[in-house]
Amino acid sequence: MKNTIIYIDGQNFLYKVSERLIAANLISDKQDIHSINIRELLEPLFPNHNLEIRYYGVKKISSGRSRDEGIQEKSKHFADSLRRLKNYLKKNGVKYIGKGSLKVRINEPCKKCGFVEYHFQEKGVDVGIAIDIVRDALLRKNDEIAVLSSDTDLVPALQVVKGNGMKVSYISFSGQATTSLVKLANKHFVLKDADICKAYIDSINE
Repeated sequence: MKNTIIYIDGQNFLYKVSERLIAANLISDKQDIHSINIRELLEPLFPNHNLEIRYYGVKKISSGRSRDEGIQEKSKHFADSLRRLKNYLKKNGVKYIGKGSLKVRINEPCKKCGFVEYHFQEKGVDVGIAIDIVRDALLRKNDEIAVLSSDTDLVPALQVVKGNGMKVSYISFSGQATTSLVKLANKHFVLKDADICKAYIDSINE
């Protein structure tokens, strides 16, 4: 039996999953996802493989020094959603690995109305995934690897893996595959929207 590690870019995964769940009227906001049966989604793709599934997300959430109630409330809501998701992943046999941070980025005030727009920006997670991919390959911790991410920043790390004689699988969402990752991978799998919805429904009915 082959040992395979699957590296999931958590924020990228949640964003794309939420698009499909919102379209199916299963949730109204991406922060509403507190569970999804990832094993149900991925295990059929790798029969006869001993899978280690890693979900990479932020290690800490920072709202900076802002006293804005909206920012503080959004940070609190994100932290609560993340805590609930981490608890579910652990129960589901998926490792949550914290890398980097989520920070508030505040734009310049609008010159006309003075409105200040802000958003959360993830930093350091993709670098953490790339480092782990290369380290695990060089230490031969697995026979094959798979990535569930659309981030082209992972290409150099995957090239190291292939140069070390290991096979790479790329898992994408329907209609949203990254060309450079498809070309690099030995195998390309596509997650179907219907299977994503089912994995979510099954998780909330457990």
